[in-house]
Amino acid sequence: MVFALNMRGTGYVKSYADAVTIYNRATPWRGEDPAGERPLPNKRHRTMGVRMDNEDVVFRYHHTDVIRWRQDGSYTINTGGYDTLSTCGFASHFMPQRHWLAKSAAHLRIDTWVYPIVGHEVTVSETGTVSGPGLGRFEAKRVNRAKANTLLATTGYPEYRAWYKTMYPMVKDTMPAMYRRRYVGAEEMQDMLRDEATWHDLMMSQMGDPSTTRAILYAYRGLEHRIWEYEYHTRLDYTAVTRKYTTTTAG
Repeated sequence: MVFALNMRGTGYVKSYADAVTIYNRATPWRGEDPAGERPLPNKRHRTMGVRMDNEDVVFRYHHTDVIRWRQDGSYTINTGGYDTLSTCGFASHFMPQRHWLAKSAAHLRIDTWVYPIVGHEVTVSETGTVSGPGLGRFEAKRVNRAKANTLLATTGYPEYRAWYKTMYPMVKDTMPAMYRRRYVGAEEMQDMLRDEATWHDLMMSQMGDPSTTRAILYAYRGLEHRIWEYEYHTRLDYTAVTRKYTTTTAG
């Protein structure tokens, strides 16, 4: 894993005891309260710090308390809304082994499990249970083919697609570049689908390719025909996290 932040020399944290050790190793700022915040070991600048908040150990990056360790072995991640590689790198440095914050803070990986992060704050228990307002869910959106076919059958799309497959090979070499083709709005496109006399004009437009035409029909009339089906997961094995999943707030 590559992070845009140099954390060498600060020491790693795998437990609450490690967090306390780093605080005790840190040398207080000269002339300041030794019981207050301290610079991280080997990082004598103000962008990072560690302090005790009662019994909690808190690691700060810039203006955000990014990691907070508690005596019960749990820790809290708070990105403060700064979903950056450097925030991920800072947080991961003070999390247990095989715990990472990644994908610009959109994913929390614990061993082989990946959790979707959609807010600033999540808490991980000593046993690895993830909770908190920042925990979302993975969403996959799929088309119900039967309902989609019903939708398409009402628009003239199947007939247009069959006509297009016949005509396109004959005209493809003379068709203008995409940027020269006329833009057709969704409503006009639907009217053209219903009128065979306008199919040639539709084919020559920016919306004429059947895959584009179908996508527009799904976007504008899919909800009406209930063609969308959704699959949700609160976590996924890292091998299953593909582009088909997006992160969304918990329902």
